Amino acid sequence: IVSLEKIEGLVSHEPAADRARVGAGTRLGALMHILQGIGQGLPNMGDIDKQAIGGALGTATHGSGPTLGAYHTQVEAVQLVDGRGKLREYSRADDPDMIHATGVALGAFGILTEVTMNNIAAYRLRRRKWVLPIGDMLRDFEKMMAAHRSAEFYYIPFSGYAQFIASDLSDAQPTQRPTEDDERGLATLRKLRTVLRRLPSLRRALIKGAVKKVPSEDYVQDWLNVYVSDRRTKFNEMEYHLPFEEGPKALAEIIALTEKHFSEVYFPMEVRSVAPDEFWLSPFHKRLTCSIAIHHDAANDPLPFMRAAEPIFRKYGGRPHWGKMHSLKAADFKKLYPRWDDALAVRRDIDADNRFVSPYMAGLFGIE
Repeated sequence: IVSLEKIEGLVSHEPAADRARVGAGTRLGALMHILQGIGQGLPNMGDIDKQAIGGALGTATHGSGPTLGAYHTQVEAVQLVDGRGKLREYSRADDPDMIHATGVALGAFGILTEVTMNNIAAYRLRRRKWVLPIGDMLRDFEKMMAAHRSAEFYYIPFSGYAQFIASDLSDAQPTQRPTEDDERGLATLRKLRTVLRRLPSLRRALIKGAVKKVPSEDYVQDWLNVYVSDRRTKFNEMEYHLPFEEGPKALAEIIALTEKHFSEVYFPMEVRSVAPDEFWLSPFHKRLTCSIAIHHDAANDPLPFMRAAEPIFRKYGGRPHWGKMHSLKAADFKKLYPRWDDALAVRRDIDADNRFVSPYMAGLFGIE
């Protein structure tokens, strides 16, 4: 195991270009404060900040917004160590194909040591949250997701309701962010699942009543105080990235499957959008994407639920998140990624001796 913990922090920055070079082991939580300190910001984020930037890039980690790309779309240049210990440097200006090949690399295209990222000037966001019937959300999906700089929603199983989250740029003064209550809400959903498992109608009625009473939120904060949420309850997760227009149909089928056959599920389902990009192994390669994530309590076996849901995702042309559960192998990926063979050729050049190929990676890449 190679740890990049010591390869972290700011290396250099270009104020005029809102560009910064950092160690690949820099945690996103630290990176936010580094960038804010030099007047820069990440254009978008997911809701977890514990990952190192190198890992976030390598697995195509993302936030939400139809015009906002995943973290790897910010890459201007990379420095990596190849399989024979040679230091390599690639940049958009000199090697655009190599940036597109190595930007999403799963850790198998060398050890990323430093990355130069194109950021934006530090900014503020107005964030709003409200609940609405899931039928309305699915009907107005494209309009609602396109109406905001960043938008996502959660469907609460067995409730019939979704919570919509919208974030837009703001010049207003910061206001108090409401106290986060996600963990307590999750504990309530878990308790209702456990106590009322044999009384599904009562469970549904109580959850529906509770969700309808969830208060709306509306506040303004600096970007680094908006995106991240508290995530302490452990779970297993599957996330698939679908053609944007297929999202509502796939989600409706996942909801029906869950509520008919998997009463143990209580985690909300997360739905996001991601802009298309040119990176060869990006799940968002050349298509506007709807991402749907399903979750299962880590204390219980997730496989029956995940195995039942995965064919629905695949039916709609889904590409799995590289860092989450899925069952696909090399032959499947070859059909999903037009530049698959080109990417593997670059991987062989960087790591001719397969030093970075674990048994799991061998299955992904079809290496014997």
